[in-house]
Amino acid sequence: MYCLGSHATSTPEVKPKPVLQFANPAWTPDSRPYGGVTTESRFAPEYFQREDEEDDRIFYQSPRLVVHIDQGAIAAISDFFKSQIPENAEILDLMSSWRTHWPADHPKEKMVGLGLNQVELKENPDLDEFVVHDVNKDLELPFEDESFDAVVITVSAQYLTSPIETFAQVNRILRPGGTFIVSFSNRMFGTKAVLIWRNSTDRGRVDLVGTYMEAAGNLEDIQAAFLNPQTSPPNDPMYAVYSRKAKPA
Repeated sequence: MYCLGSHATSTPEVKPKPVLQFANPAWTPDSRPYGGVTTESRFAPEYFQREDEEDDRIFYQSPRLVVHIDQGAIAAISDFFKSQIPENAEILDLMSSWRTHWPADHPKEKMVGLGLNQVELKENPDLDEFVVHDVNKDLELPFEDESFDAVVITVSAQYLTSPIETFAQVNRILRPGGTFIVSFSNRMFGTKAVLIWRNSTDRGRVDLVGTYMEAAGNLEDIQAAFLNPQTSPPNDPMYAVYSRKAKPA
């Protein structure tokens, strides 16, 4: 089970204290995972339909060199990365673009970006390497097992059409004890977001991402935080659902 707490950006070193617990409305009583990888068959297929089912590579072929959240939300997720990911880590920015919002004063060993637009990835100053890959067409991520200390998905989870399979792949490429952070606001390309995301509230989306993590398997200590409650509104709200890969017993 996972909880939603608040996270004050002025004290990023303090782990958010859970204050509000969510249920799992996306699960029916007979669909709760009991070990192994749970696939999207646990959900109705139409949950992951989109208004625009055209190939994502066509939609993203023109670079969009703009940020999709405001500066307050950017500062909040940057601080959160610093508080949750240790220094000198090897990180995958999954579904990356031209900005990762990595904290400038937080050293890293290496950051790899995976996204759909080569121009955007080349323009990202935080990336040391990148690969162009469509996670909705090719579910297997092109990395060896246990390659990264942390994986982040920032304001992009709403576009995943096979999220549980993707999260299971994240588990595969994380090292034991590695960190997985999925952060999002209330903005999206509406025609490309899946139905279940579009029809959910912000709280429902927190619960949904936690459900994905639980169903993917081997991700533990699943928690959620509202990162900027002091400034949103008027700033864009920023939420994070985060977990760690279980270590061998």
